[in-house]
Amino acid sequence: MVANFHVAEAPGSQQSVAGETLCIGLNKPELITLVFALLASNAILSKIATGIARDGWIYAAINTFEVSAIVWGGLAIGLRYAWRIEPTTINSLDKFVAVAAFLACLLPLSPLTWPFMSVVAIYFIATSSGSTSDQAHAGWIFLAVTVPMFWSKQLFSVFSNFFLAIDASLVAGITGTERTSNIVAMPGGAGYMQIAAPCSSMANVSLALLCWVLFTQVNDMRWRPRNMLWCGLACLSVVSINVFRITLIGYFPQHFDLLHGPIGASVVSWLSLIVVVLICNYGVRNGRNSTL
Repeated sequence: MVANFHVAEAPGSQQSVAGETLCIGLNKPELITLVFALLASNAILSKIATGIARDGWIYAAINTFEVSAIVWGGLAIGLRYAWRIEPTTINSLDKFVAVAAFLACLLPLSPLTWPFMSVVAIYFIATSSGSTSDQAHAGWIFLAVTVPMFWSKQLFSVFSNFFLAIDASLVAGITGTERTSNIVAMPGGAGYMQIAAPCSSMANVSLALLCWVLFTQVNDMRWRPRNMLWCGLACLSVVSINVFRITLIGYFPQHFDLLHGPIGASVVSWLSLIVVVLICNYGVRNGRNSTL
């Protein structure tokens, strides 16, 4: 159903939007919010179900249902910006994107929803009224969310040996033992440990990047060289925490189940979250007045 209506002038606004086009009874903020909410739900539900089936409700909740708390925060903030978008006219291309998103959610291919979300986010960034508009903020945030949820995994699948070798080199440097590719000798000759893909620091780095994007978008901060140093420090912190955990496994293999299991994963996840948030918050506050 298509209808016309008049939008009342918002406080402090000089103009009102008249004759705004609605799509199935929705205005533009509602339409964009619904599109991103549908895509996110379709992509995440399978991970939630997997986490509950494998670990049970308690551990799944502690592990934020197989989805990082940073990603949950990004989705919430992105939807908040989408809901605040200025109610402008919905054009034919907006309607096409909305229908395509709905059809994509009907397909039983939830992982492929993330790249589609990237395309939708880029579209709304390109059609926003400016880099500081709520629509642009929402687009950048949802685009950034797809990095740890999809694109970093694809990058890792291509360069997995390289990334795992970096982690192994760091662990071997701390323990002072030999390394071959992603296999590191344990201290004291207790054996060898292989650093597998789930233990890579790559996923944590992509989450640190997402957290930095969230802080910069919320604070309307430009990406200057000095500010990027704080982003790099956040990435370095999560790598350090992950490498420290692997090193502990090498020194205390008898506690493998504790360090490598759900409890160890939860501790590392929440510790990484706290450290990254603190660094990003401090970096944004100090970088806001930077001219470099």
